Amino acid sequence: MINKFAKMHNSVFTKIILTVTALSFMSLFGVSGYITSANSNKTVVKVDDLEMTQSEFNYFLQRKLLEFKNMSGIDLEEHAEQKSQITDALLKAKVDEMILENTMKKYNVDFPTSLVREIILVTPQFSVNGQFSREQFNWYLRQGGVEEKEYIKNLKLNLARSVLLDSQVSYANVPEIAQQMMAKVVGQRRTFKYVKVENKNVKVTRSPSKDELDQYYDDMKEELMIPEKRDLTVLYLAQNDLANKIEVTPEEIAAYYKEHIDEFEQPAQRHVLQMVFENEEKANVAYAKLQEGADFMTEAKEAGQTEADTDLGFVGKDDLADELSEIIFALPLNKISEVQKVADSWQILKVIEAKEAIKMPKTQAEAKIINEIRQDKAYDNSYEVVSEIEDKLGAGADLAAIAESYGVSLYNVKGVSEDGRYDSADDTLSEILKNKDVIDTAFSYNEGETGQAVETDDGIAVVKVDGIIESHEQPRDEAEAKLREFWLENERASIVQELVDNIQHDVDAGDDLTSVAHRYNLSVKNTMPVTRDEKIDVLTTDDMRTLFAALKDEPQIIKSGDDYVIAVTSDIFDDSASLSDADKKMILQTLYNENVREMTEALLQDFAKDYKIEVNQHRVGLNEE
Repeated sequence: MINKFAKMHNSVFTKIILTVTALSFMSLFGVSGYITSANSNKTVVKVDDLEMTQSEFNYFLQRKLLEFKNMSGIDLEEHAEQKSQITDALLKAKVDEMILENTMKKYNVDFPTSLVREIILVTPQFSVNGQFSREQFNWYLRQGGVEEKEYIKNLKLNLARSVLLDSQVSYANVPEIAQQMMAKVVGQRRTFKYVKVENKNVKVTRSPSKDELDQYYDDMKEELMIPEKRDLTVLYLAQNDLANKIEVTPEEIAAYYKEHIDEFEQPAQRHVLQMVFENEEKANVAYAKLQEGADFMTEAKEAGQTEADTDLGFVGKDDLADELSEIIFALPLNKISEVQKVADSWQILKVIEAKEAIKMPKTQAEAKIINEIRQDKAYDNSYEVVSEIEDKLGAGADLAAIAESYGVSLYNVKGVSEDGRYDSADDTLSEILKNKDVIDTAFSYNEGETGQAVETDDGIAVVKVDGIIESHEQPRDEAEAKLREFWLENERASIVQELVDNIQHDVDAGDDLTSVAHRYNLSVKNTMPVTRDEKIDVLTTDDMRTLFAALKDEPQIIKSGDDYVIAVTSDIFDDSASLSDADKKMILQTLYNENVREMTEALLQDFAKDYKIEVNQHRVGLNEE
């Protein structure tokens, strides 16, 4: 298993596999020594009293394979070796998780619900406009394919990792010699020559035959399917609709005004210039010059102050120390104060602008206050409104009657699909039809049925399914343009691939890349000396690392979108490029992370010794080694 895992790290699928499995730590800690032969209890993984059955693991695996397909576009059911790799990684992840869970119990590591709740509430991904959104939280749970209970369990496991693992290895250090060796590798310089085979430059000299297009139509019927659409009637209670029905008493208005008085008052402010001196003598000299007509800012600069030091802008009484506040607010406009002793300094002050206090009368503030109170109450009462609607539906009321009881209209939606796009709908519903919960509800009921009320950040929606247009094949004549597009795309790709294969064959046979490029009417480009962190043409950072891992004159073929780059190293220079402070920090951080990873693996392996671990690879389709 260790050998298989090492191979996986070298696979082109590794990066996506690690993302999908979301392993907190990738240690195997001798699992191969615990592997047992198949038995009759259908358990796949068992760590002491914790176990995962074959059906549970298969569900977990299928969920992750679907995530992999969504990320990469690759169906691993058609790629046995890669499916085996991701299955192996997921199996290890489950063993890691169970060891950590058992260790939590052994050392009584637990976390209160209040802490978990606080973490969820402040997680940026779950917020909309800076406020926690239950809708956003539920969306992320659906995207991850987990229930809230499972998410909370995983969150606690991550907290436990911080306590039991991360905190124990955070002291890892990096030897100076390791930093120097890594710096030499990172700073290595090379020159390259390369050719680009670009899809857009490929000339297609023929047209598709009818038979070819017919074959495309047969082969690509899934891509040409017209998705299911639904016609809906929507009852939508906007937050404002709910708010406008709420009565606000004079007592509530008065209490709000008093509690939020700062929103309705603007205190008096003064625009102040200030000079500060360490001794009285210098202050007196400056004051004398000011009395003779000298400019305040000029004198301040001569005293060593910047403009920012001198100009305090508009300040209120609460922004100043008491002694300064009294002086400044007693000072007439454009008059200069006498030298003032303030704490351990001597100061000269000048007020150049004044804003007097403004207090908004309650009558002017009333409209704003009423709206704020209504919005707050509407948000708090939304659960009761949802329950009220559900009760009415349960009692047999139709949407028209419910809409009338709330004084709102019903809306019709034509041809909405599961991605939220629609043929026609009122502009009022443009945001609501982007809501995943609303769309899920619309596609969860049969024709003629009314779904449950859905609470969103902007209001409450109830949908009734008026009609269902089943998914169906696009007729052959209507698909003509799309079929020609598919054909042209594949024809270009075939010509590009054939050209790349020919270049690779010639270079592998010993021909120089320059002569091969000229043979196929391609231009050759030569680079200046570059490091692995610099870029060449369309190549990514990972592509550059691939080039730097190759031997001199060893060709590398790199795919970039629909195009290809064929490159070889021309020269390797012994002198390394000097590294920036950022590069040196990156090296230190990389080596530190590797040390932490190794120490974490060792610590986890030590934890594993306390438990009986059984892993049955055969039951998940892996060969036991």
